[in-house]
Amino acid sequence: MRPVINPDEAASRLGQIFPRAAFDTTLSNALAGWAISSLLYIDAVAPENSEPGIWARPSSVIWQQADVLKSHVGSEDRKAWREAAARRYAHVEQLLSETWGITAAPRFRENSRETLRDEILAGWRDLGAVRQRPGLPTSSSKPRWALEAHFADLFVPTVEGIDLETAIESWTESHLDVGARLRARRARDAATAEYAVEVVLPGGKIRALEHGESSRILKGVIEEWAPRRMSDPVVLTISEPGAKLLVEDQLLLAELGVVIDVANLLPDALIADIGVTPAEFWIVEAVSTDGEINDRRKRELHEWAQEQRIDPKSCRFLTAFASRNASPAKRRLKDLARGTFAWYLDEPDMELSWDILDEGSAQVIPIYTSKR
Repeated sequence: MRPVINPDEAASRLGQIFPRAAFDTTLSNALAGWAISSLLYIDAVAPENSEPGIWARPSSVIWQQADVLKSHVGSEDRKAWREAAARRYAHVEQLLSETWGITAAPRFRENSRETLRDEILAGWRDLGAVRQRPGLPTSSSKPRWALEAHFADLFVPTVEGIDLETAIESWTESHLDVGARLRARRARDAATAEYAVEVVLPGGKIRALEHGESSRILKGVIEEWAPRRMSDPVVLTISEPGAKLLVEDQLLLAELGVVIDVANLLPDALIADIGVTPAEFWIVEAVSTDGEINDRRKRELHEWAQEQRIDPKSCRFLTAFASRNASPAKRRLKDLARGTFAWYLDEPDMELSWDILDEGSAQVIPIYTSKR
């Protein structure tokens, strides 16, 4: 059996799949989230190109309750609940009280049945998310609903973050019609834009970055560190989770002799200082959790730079943190590669250098202002 997802988390994911700005809100409300968890609980999932072993009734959702979904998720318990619910509610009550020692307390009332059947399940069916058992008359009391397996895959609890976003986007592209895909994409884009971090590039263009701590750090690098550090900075690339963006025109890249493969490994940002000869290329990682430029990462980025036709001798490396007091900075400072720099968002006019001193050198300047 598949793992059971928390109903609130299921509703949240439904909101990502069927954004409320584009789809009927009943498709992602609390009852809809409860339906996902309940159908997964009884294993009402239809494999591709074959009939499901289990079909569900609306009562499979209406009769379900929180302590069952939380504490009785083993295969035998789920089978026992399913068999009791297949008979009538009195058998569910008997299982709960006599076997499991809990009080029957369904999350939803019986008057939710029509909304569940006629709006949520039927709506998902029309969008290819659930399967309705064929050949049953409308008046039949036999169970008739099952989640499509490809739709159920979006509710695996351990699939989170970028992996979940990618899975949702892939499902949308594969299973919704053109109009529904367009509505979903526009709604997701609008929701993203509302919380986006706007960064002003050196040339004055404005780029919206994905909401998050890494984007705030990257904004500081571009708007505050780069003008202090470089004579004439140009942002060549910005790489974000789920989207790798070239932000300068191909003509400039061609003039620099650089060919960027966006399908390959990308640092968080690549910034060129074209005010010096030869141009210097700063490879930047913005660290909100992990991802500092350590020795291994530096080697990988050097190899990546060579593949982009960037002379390794012209490469410089910067790891950017929110603060010296931030946990990632405290943990990762010791791991910085030799010959790299560090910068902190809350101390924008300072820069840390980590390098090998020449033997007999009388000058040690480990921390200095960014403008040199």
